[in-house]
Amino acid sequence: MKKKSISRIFPPEGHSRGQALILIAVAFVVLLAFVGLTVDVGHLFIRMGHLQRATDAAVLAAAAQFREGRYDEMEAAAKQAAKLNGVDPDEFSLIIETCQNPNVADDPELNCGDATRKRKMVRVRSELAVPMSFLSLVGVPDIMVSSKAVAEAASVDVVLVIDISESMTWEATSNELKDPSVCNNLDPYGYEDGYPGECQPFEEVKKAAALFVAQILDKDPEEEEDRIAIVTFANGWDNNPNAGTHYRTGWDYDKGEPMWTSDRGYALDVVRNLKVIEPGPCFTKDAHGNFIEATPYGPCRDYDEDDNYLGLNCISCWMGTPYDYDDDDLSPLATTNIGGGLIKAGNMFKYNSREDSLWVVVLLTDGMANATDLTPEDDITDPSTYPIGACPQHTWDDFPLCQDKNVTTVHQKGHPNFDADDYARMAALFVGCQPNLPEDQKPDACKDMEGQGAVIFTIGLGEAVLNSSGEVGGRPYGASLLRYIAAVGYDGDPSSDPCQSEPNYSKDCGNYYYRQEGHQLSQVFEDIASRIFTRITH
Repeated sequence: MKKKSISRIFPPEGHSRGQALILIAVAFVVLLAFVGLTVDVGHLFIRMGHLQRATDAAVLAAAAQFREGRYDEMEAAAKQAAKLNGVDPDEFSLIIETCQNPNVADDPELNCGDATRKRKMVRVRSELAVPMSFLSLVGVPDIMVSSKAVAEAASVDVVLVIDISESMTWEATSNELKDPSVCNNLDPYGYEDGYPGECQPFEEVKKAAALFVAQILDKDPEEEEDRIAIVTFANGWDNNPNAGTHYRTGWDYDKGEPMWTSDRGYALDVVRNLKVIEPGPCFTKDAHGNFIEATPYGPCRDYDEDDNYLGLNCISCWMGTPYDYDDDDLSPLATTNIGGGLIKAGNMFKYNSREDSLWVVVLLTDGMANATDLTPEDDITDPSTYPIGACPQHTWDDFPLCQDKNVTTVHQKGHPNFDADDYARMAALFVGCQPNLPEDQKPDACKDMEGQGAVIFTIGLGEAVLNSSGEVGGRPYGASLLRYIAAVGYDGDPSSDPCQSEPNYSKDCGNYYYRQEGHQLSQVFEDIASRIFTRITH
């Protein structure tokens, strides 16, 4: 057998080393390329993640500014949020789009084409050039990555529930101006301030409410996503909108529903032209049984012998016995139907609602509940059916009217002591209890109650809200009720009251506000508007 040549089995030493070095070099280059690509791809994905997080944060920040009507601050807020999430605003481009942008007028993603279901949608598009390490060696210095996010700033449906009771003249500068029929009819066209009438503090109520309306409805009607309704309350039986408890922004007779408005001008006109209650003419019978006007001062007003205005007084109308007060029922004189106002507010959401909006009620009053809507057996023209509304027999002729003088008692409808305060608390549950909860998950107060789940803010104005005369525990009638309503409107459960640890009823807490004078109301409405805008969803 011939032996193989060693040289044929093992190449020459120099040739072997050269090939090995080439293989190693190629392998090293391939390894470097693989490592370089891995680094670049990893860096790319990391930066894409950063960009998406930054875009998400940016769209939420932009939506927050959109919600508050600060359109010129949306971009700055978005870039600041992006920076806090690890992306330098100078390194990427950012485009903010809403339905106000002409180029997205029919964009379905932003729901721009549906004029009947306007929503506050915001979209942020962003692009970032991610620098490459390895790929830059082969002529690819960077790769553009993009991201997109859409957020919604909840549209709001707000009901303003405003007290127009005759006590809304208590800040008058003269006794004459305490008479609503006088102060309501001064400067009928507004003159210098644009607000007809000179009743105080009601004039300041209207001015603060108008600023609030303008802040909610801050766009042209065809572009506005938010809606306002206005309810006023005084007594519970008068068909005159300036005397009873009524929807003030209209009624759709075809649908049988109260109406919302997105028209700022119309809503402001409604607010500006509100009046303090002026009941109709007061009549009694003469010696021959003929009806005659009971007082020379006109509709339902009482003056003393020195012509000082004393307040509303229609006893002669109701009982047919002028100036005989021994057994008279005063319940028709009560003009603070808080419960009736709340029920009408709740009906705005029950019959004419948008499920994708935030539901809010803002209630303002200067006193305590002393009136309710009519009960089925009431006939305002027949004194034998009195007292009017939910007014227990022993509460119709003494201060406070239609109150059992114990604000801690809550009676159910049908109980002999079911009073105006109980009626208002029941109405608050109708507005604020959360809907669609299983019965076993509902707070005790909301059992068997069809609630609307609206957020409720309450505002007490003036010293009468703090009046506690005769109350068994010395607690204020008005403020106690308003804190209860605000607790229901805070989270749907009156037992979890944010004001529970605050003994001073003149201090703000939870959704409850108190102001002593009318000129202090603007700050309250500003604060409520800001808090509304920070809630994202209903």
